[in-house]
Amino acid sequence: MKKIYFIILSCVFLLNYACKPKVDIEKETEAIKALIHSETQAFLLNDTAKVLSYYIQDDYQTRLNASCDTIELYKGWKEVSTFFKNVNLSGMSNPKNTKDFIQIKVIDDAAWAIYKDNWTYSIVKTVSVPGSTKDTIITITGNLFCTMNLEKKVNEWKISSFSIYSPNN
Repeated sequence: MKKIYFIILSCVFLLNYACKPKVDIEKETEAIKALIHSETQAFLLNDTAKVLSYYIQDDYQTRLNASCDTIELYKGWKEVSTFFKNVNLSGMSNPKNTKDFIQIKVIDDAAWAIYKDNWTYSIVKTVSVPGSTKDTIITITGNLFCTMNLEKKVNEWKISSFSIYSPNN
């Protein structure tokens, strides 16, 4: 009798495992890269609604911005969405961004990505000179190291947490 129960349970387990659709890791990795690039483009266009559409809107949403001397942690959807609504990109021109993807790991409907974000942009700064002021264009180049946790919701990848580290550039 025990053998029959064991055989039935084994068959149910194997059938359940065999019926699970296989994850196409390469396809999902490309979809995640596309989401990351699209989120950056929406950010550069200052399209807050579009940026926010890439994030899971729940109490577990987090964003960590860290540098050598500063840490900012935003917890929950209200804080994260407020952060993006208060971002001011005015004064920034000619932004260029590339990404060096280091690792993307996909497991079923969850993923983790780590990448280097390479930025170049210009700002206009007013500089004092003897007797007057002068506008000077300053080009800024920097790197950010990013980690992102993602979840697949209704066949779309969404960001569930995002950490950015800005070393001294």
